[in-house]
Parts: sequence; C-alpha cells; structure tokens
Amino acid sequence: MSARLKNGLLSAMVFAVISMSFSYFVEGEIRWNNVIGLAIGGFVSWYFIIPRINKKRADKKKG
Repeated sequence: MSARLKNGLLSAMVFAVISMSFSYFVEGEIRWNNVIGLAIGGFVSWYFIIPRINKKRADKKKG
C-alpha cells in the first residue's frame, strides 16, 4: 500500500470521527451526510491535493 493511499484513508477516518463527535456533541445527533462528505473530502485532499502541493514546494527548493 502506497504512502499516499495510507494518508488518504487515515485522513478520511480522522475527518469522519471528528465530524461524528462534533455533530453529536453540538447538535445532539449524528448527521451522516456531513460525516460522509467530510470523509470523502479528507481522502481527496490527502490523496490528490496535498502531495501536489508538497511536490511543488520541493521543486521550488531545488530550483
């Protein structure tokens, strides 16, 4: 399993847990739409967006 996939899955789980706990404590119920949306967003951001940003930063430092 690649590091990108591990980071993506880990961030999806963390975003989902934080969303569930925040929703439960603030609103009194878990809103599954928010949990699923934030989990997908966490995966997409850590699998696609963050590696691209890190690559651009590394290229700037080299050049």
